[in-house]
Amino acid sequence: MTKLEKIVSLIKERAHFVSEFWDLSDFFFIAPTSYDEKASKNWKEETPALMQELISVLENIGDFSSMNIETIVKDWMTKNEIGMGKVMQPFRLSLVGALKGPHLFDIVEIIGKEETIRRIEKAIAEL
Repeated sequence: MTKLEKIVSLIKERAHFVSEFWDLSDFFFIAPTSYDEKASKNWKEETPALMQELISVLENIGDFSSMNIETIVKDWMTKNEIGMGKVMQPFRLSLVGALKGPHLFDIVEIIGKEETIRRIEKAIAEL
């Protein structure tokens, strides 16, 4: 399955018209240039440090498949007693620019390790 086919399969359930495909998938192709204001309220004082730790976790993942990334990230959160909302919402906001989109780890797999890290670093710098 090509990258484009994967993206279409992830968003087709949410789209009622073909014209909606771009709005539902633009973040797969273009990094966010702004961040949803309401969603940015999830970006707390401790978030940049947590996102920096998340980058370290992601950098050490060899098998960058959705299921593997999810397992490793959730294990890291459990071991460090970090709540889901403290990481997952800022993580999604970093990648998508809003709290929307298909399964987060599917997005991560499709955009790849380098782009995922680049987007998190950008969010740390801008939020």
